[in-house]
Amino acid sequence: MKVFYLLLGLVVPQLSWAVIGSTKPQWNPLVIGQWLGGVVAVVALILVCLWGLQRLSRWSTPAAGQIRMLGGLSLGGREKLLVVEVGEAQLVLGVSPGRVHTLYVLEGDKRLSTTPTQGFGEQLKRAIKSREQSG
Repeated sequence: MKVFYLLLGLVVPQLSWAVIGSTKPQWNPLVIGQWLGGVVAVVALILVCLWGLQRLSRWSTPAAGQIRMLGGLSLGGREKLLVVEVGEAQLVLGVSPGRVHTLYVLEGDKRLSTTPTQGFGEQLKRAIKSREQSG
């Protein structure tokens, strides 16, 4: 019950000390130091997290919008096939843990359309067939 009155005393300090029976609050410097240390630690943690987010956000906008991922296809547990647009060229990339290989560069009429009329798999099959026919 005293805890309730102590919590109520945060709002109305005179009431809690009157109920407990103490005439004046007894401030313990150790408790105040712990409280201030905790507040400083939380503020420092927030500032470090904000600084880290700011540093990471520099990497989230690659080349000022010049690089764009058009699609991807999972080939297994860890392998993926990606099509990435870099400027005017489209790169077909093979991605596996620790490696990224450029498999083919699509330029000119071999480029995949960026309109979502066909699925990624269909566009990739069409691009591969046109490559086989031309070379």
